[in-house]
Amino acid sequence: MKKWKSALKAVVAVSMVCLLSTQVYATPMDDAQQDKEEAEDNKDDAQQVLDGLESEKSNLEARVVELDNQMAEIQTRISDLNAQKADLEVQIADKQAQLVVAKEDEAQQYAAMCARIQFMYENDSTNYADALLSSGSMSDMLNQPEYVSAMADYDYNMLEELVATREQIANDEQQLQMDLRAVEQLTTQVQEEEAEVNALIAEKEEEINEYEDMISRQKQIVAQCEAELQAAKDKIAQLNAEAMGNSSFVPYEGGALVWPVPSSTRVTSPFGYRSNPFGGSGGEFHPSIDIGAPGGTPIVAAASGVVVISKYSSSAGEWIVISHGNGMYTSYMHGTRNSRYVGVGDYVSAGQNIMLVGTTGRSTGNHLDFGVWQGWPGYGSYVSYSVDPMSFY
Repeated sequence: MKKWKSALKAVVAVSMVCLLSTQVYATPMDDAQQDKEEAEDNKDDAQQVLDGLESEKSNLEARVVELDNQMAEIQTRISDLNAQKADLEVQIADKQAQLVVAKEDEAQQYAAMCARIQFMYENDSTNYADALLSSGSMSDMLNQPEYVSAMADYDYNMLEELVATREQIANDEQQLQMDLRAVEQLTTQVQEEEAEVNALIAEKEEEINEYEDMISRQKQIVAQCEAELQAAKDKIAQLNAEAMGNSSFVPYEGGALVWPVPSSTRVTSPFGYRSNPFGGSGGEFHPSIDIGAPGGTPIVAAASGVVVISKYSSSAGEWIVISHGNGMYTSYMHGTRNSRYVGVGDYVSAGQNIMLVGTTGRSTGNHLDFGVWQGWPGYGSYVSYSVDPMSFY
């Protein structure tokens, strides 16, 4: 990010960060500006970290919402399974009750049949008694044709129906028991799934708490960076105010400015978009005007004010910025090497010599790059605050 920002400021060519280079004057204003730029970078970095933490926290919160919805579905399934289980238990209990009754009915029918056989015995039907006593079970007896023929059709059919009913009830109960075991097994599986989701929700909520702690600490860092940035801005404002306290200083109140190169009125590059003077495709925005003049030609202050920047920059070359009050600043770039006559904090009068025309820094020939700012450019890019100097003439 820092490399990207530095590249962007280099394109603008006169951004405050890019213009900080080898300085001739190590002034309090220079230090305050550097502190402000470092504080801005620190704040941007801290804010990016904070934004990333808040984004991750939002993602976790969204995931918890998904898990909560999944948990609601699981709990609905468990509720349905418990209802099925309860219904099956009721049905099993009912079948068990029916089975008891069926067995009793079967036993009663069998007892009645035995009573009739007893009657046959008492009427000297010894063969029936012998057969009854020799039968190992009711089924053995029913399989003997002579007794089937001896029983009344109604008794036989009734007993057969009761046996079939009892067997059907037993089969139904067995199937219900199997269904119940299947539901119980499925319920156990779903409950295990519920436990897993619960554990995952707890894990995500713990991560959210950790992110909240990190966000809280990062907000403190951002606030500290903002405080440091504000302190640097306040320092700059204080230094400007002290400079403006010069009894000779008269703030700019509007009107024409003094032409900065009295011996030349040749504008070689106007304010606005132009082709790149260093070649390459595309154009660039020129936030000032270029005034062509021979090297060593005097440059004068366009209005009275206090010098707030006076240094050498690899981009701007020999560079001076004057504050004229009421948010008005003028900029003078590419002067002859070591030709600056004024330093930061010096008061200058309109028309006073401040530097000589040159071609230092990123320049294609001898000229003055003259710019006008409305607002302190240290709070943003040079381009954002620049206005067409020709509007003052």
